[in-house]
Order: sequence, then structure tokens, then C-alpha cells
Amino acid sequence: MAGNVLSWARALQMGYEPRLYHYQPGDVPMSEVDAVLDFKVWAKKVMGINCYFTQASTGKKFQLTVYLNKGKGNYRLTNGEVDFSQCPCGVLYRLRIGIIQDRVLFNDAWLGAMPAGNNSGRSRGNGVFGNG
Repeated sequence: MAGNVLSWARALQMGYEPRLYHYQPGDVPMSEVDAVLDFKVWAKKVMGINCYFTQASTGKKFQLTVYLNKGKGNYRLTNGEVDFSQCPCGVLYRLRIGIIQDRVLFNDAWLGAMPAGNNSGRSRGNGVFGNG
């Protein structure tokens, strides 16, 4: 899976359409969402990865950015186990998405992502997933 984060130019060459994916708070689904990770692109102005998802239940396309955790040297969310620099695309994930001060935040407000179907019942973050 390593190396599957694309440059902007490569994503366009491969036929991806990032402009179809919404990122504004009113356009991104909130709460717990099952979505397929379609593709990933290195962010241009920050140390981050723009992840492009399609919501499983609605087909809605949206973008989330995962920032580099400088202390750990990875692209994981605060309480997540998925490193978005290495995780597979074309796979269903369960996401927790929230808004803080009219901004969709993925570092603290989005507490984690995991492959769907992982019903270990183990607490993740603030009991967001499983039976936690």
C-alpha cells in the first residue's frame, strides 16, 4: 500500500476529478459515516494528505484532510489506527466527522477511521466506535 498517495498531476492523469468532492462544512456528511476511500493526493500548502471519499449510503463525494503527526511521523488521526499514507484505496472505512467553530476538522473532531466491519467492540477515542 505504501506509495499510493498521488500528486495532483498524477491524479488528474489517472482520470480522477477532485473538483467533484466537497469539503465545506455544509456539504460534508457529519457523525459516523461509512465511505469508500477513492483516492489520496498530497496536499499542496500543508503537510497533509487530501483523502477523497464516497459515502456508501448516498454516493455523496467529499474530501477530508489528514495532517502529519510530527511527533509520531505518521498521517493518523488523533485516536485512529489507520495511517493514511499507507492505507488502501477502494476500501470501505467507518469515519467519525464533526464540526468545530464552523470548520470541519479531521485531527481532533474526526476521531478515527477503521475498515468497516471491524466490530471488535473496543473503545476508540471517546467511545465513538464499537461498544466503547
